[in-house]
Amino acid sequence: MDLFIESLEGNSYLVKVGDGGEHTVVTDDNQQPLKFNCLADVKEHFNEHFLNEVWLEQATPYEEMCGLPSSNDKLRIKLNW
Repeated sequence: MDLFIESLEGNSYLVKVGDGGEHTVVTDDNQQPLKFNCLADVKEHFNEHFLNEVWLEQATPYEEMCGLPSSNDKLRIKLNW
């Protein structure tokens, strides 16, 4: 299982799990997306799971701020978990 952590504004993180091309958002008991306050909270939540790879993803507005065309691509960094 791979873990994809999406960094949002305001120190919030959403997490998706998946293998290959399929990703599923981690939800709470009410089927609402589970939000984490920091990477340590994510690590604690998944400490019992075997993870192949863990990725941190962040959308950046910098292209648009610099006058370049806006992009929907996310910055993706593989974490040493």
